[in-house]
Amino acid sequence: MSRFFRFALLAMLACAVLAPAPAAHADDAPSIAQFLKIRTPGLPDLLPDGSLLQRDWPDGVFQLYRTTPKTPGANASYAPDQVTRTKLTNFPDGVAGFSLSPDGKRCLVLHARGGNENTQISLIDPMSSGIAVLTPIVANPRVQASVNAWLRDGSGFYYSANDESPNDFYLYRWDFATAKATKVWSEAGQWEVNDVTADGTRLLITQILSASDTRIWELDLASGAKREITIKPANGTAACGVVGYLPGEKSVLLSSDLIGGMQRLFALDLKTLKRTEPLPALAKFELDGAEMNDTHDMLVVTTNEDGYAVPHFFSLPGWKPVAGPAMEKGVVNGSVFRGSTIVWSLSNARNAGQGYMTTFVKGGAPVTKQLTWTENNGVDLSRMRLPELVRYTAFDGRQIPAFLYVPEGFVKGKPIPFVVYYHGGPEGQNRPNFSAALQYLVSRGYGLIMPNVRGSTGYGREFQMLDDYKLRWDSVRDGVDAAEWLVKEGYSTPGRIATYGGSYGGFMSVACIVEDQERVEAGKRKERLFGACVDVVGIVNLQTFLEKTSGYRRKLREVEYGPLTDPDFLRTVSSIHKVDKMKVPFFIAHGFNDPRVPVEEAMQLAIALKDRKLSPRVFIAPDEGHGFQKLDNRIYFNERMVQFFDETIGASGASGATP
Repeated sequence: MSRFFRFALLAMLACAVLAPAPAAHADDAPSIAQFLKIRTPGLPDLLPDGSLLQRDWPDGVFQLYRTTPKTPGANASYAPDQVTRTKLTNFPDGVAGFSLSPDGKRCLVLHARGGNENTQISLIDPMSSGIAVLTPIVANPRVQASVNAWLRDGSGFYYSANDESPNDFYLYRWDFATAKATKVWSEAGQWEVNDVTADGTRLLITQILSASDTRIWELDLASGAKREITIKPANGTAACGVVGYLPGEKSVLLSSDLIGGMQRLFALDLKTLKRTEPLPALAKFELDGAEMNDTHDMLVVTTNEDGYAVPHFFSLPGWKPVAGPAMEKGVVNGSVFRGSTIVWSLSNARNAGQGYMTTFVKGGAPVTKQLTWTENNGVDLSRMRLPELVRYTAFDGRQIPAFLYVPEGFVKGKPIPFVVYYHGGPEGQNRPNFSAALQYLVSRGYGLIMPNVRGSTGYGREFQMLDDYKLRWDSVRDGVDAAEWLVKEGYSTPGRIATYGGSYGGFMSVACIVEDQERVEAGKRKERLFGACVDVVGIVNLQTFLEKTSGYRRKLREVEYGPLTDPDFLRTVSSIHKVDKMKVPFFIAHGFNDPRVPVEEAMQLAIALKDRKLSPRVFIAPDEGHGFQKLDNRIYFNERMVQFFDETIGASGASGATP
């Protein structure tokens, strides 16, 4: 049988490889389905009449809704029993995102099919009384488009799209008066518009070369001339970002990791290119981001403090601190900052991303109102476990931060089964967000450690680049060192620890199984630490991944993983070529339409394990892409994942058993 047909056959039979759905629990504890149905409506935008525009998924797929308070005005309540809800979209695969015009009269909706990430742009009336009529703006299923920035008066917007070249994103302006797009920039590469002057004559645009090399330009639309204003070292690179034009539009606010490798804010004079650092007191931590309000007289800056997001508010142009709203410790996100009002959400182990609106009052304390509530589906969120921030020593002496969760009643010294969860990216970070699936594992008696191995963001440029190219396997060593620490500290025992991750986290999950076995074979340890592996949309063959990933992603990924011109190296860090080291049970899951990590990665691994007479469990979702977005697929996968852990590293499993 040819390898192509083996791929196809496995894809068709994938669901049959899985065990049947697990039986109901004997006790009254909430099920994984109950946990996964915990739902908070998406962070909203504000419509002129006080209504909220937001994504929500009461039917299991994200659609766009308008929520109207029954009692409008200053005393409006957005509590669930005090509002009416209107469903505005009905896309088969849901809404990927939306963008509301500055005047609130138009809404752009982004949508794609089957998880392929080729987002289309459609225009709707946000005040529609039911399912809105769609006016297509970008309507080509082979093209990926993104809304970048609105004109200040709402008469048009800028977007990027790879319609002329699949590997390049050009820049376009759409004008509602003419219902036509005008191309404003078509140089090869990945470009986006970040801000536009009030008169619409100048743009701030970004050229993305890699996670460590992003360049900022100002584009004069009349002449077509652009000037680089990147804040970077001479003859070097830097990761830069745009906050926007400062008041008066003679200077701009940018971020850069120029100094000490940490993201910091700089004000840049556009005439002299002289830069100043207006908020040096925030330089202790990496920046999460910064945003000005629409009138450019207020600024919010969020610092990344060991994974927690901490907002700081300032008035402009004087950079004076402004008291912000009181909030719990967690991860803060914002959706809109208009005038003196900001909409934000908080996520932590006990808060599933509820939304709030804060209005700043001149001369007084800010006023905060809750906008969204969590439907807990019978799960007591107050009992969710908060993490402990720990650090362990890696193979080279470097300290690796990690979030540690232990179940209720855990006593240190009495080992329990543990899951090591690796984040994706690799330019990503495990953070103390709310996660229904992971909290369910903790509620079932599992421990959870979420390491931020070298290569993670949030700790500066040097740390982020410690896994680039030929340093790739060092991050894998960090991943195994997390399990070494768990055993050394008495949290768990060999064979009762599992790897789990998605995307690059899937790469880590499989690679750590290899590294674990290699340490045993090298005599560094008598037995394996890991007893199971869950690989979700993960990479196992860096060469085939780079060959088959979407073309516009290839150059970015080659900087990180190594170029296709160096196949010998790519082979050395591809777990598929070390399948003989994989001696634990595997659960492999993937979306069939994944444009980032093609489904062939999962198929290669499943076939290689089967060729060695092993029996991996495999789930291929035919209507998903890079992960599982639809509720029914998430329930299906997570039910079987929990069952897999129970049977391998859990109390009912034969710990570390060879499949």
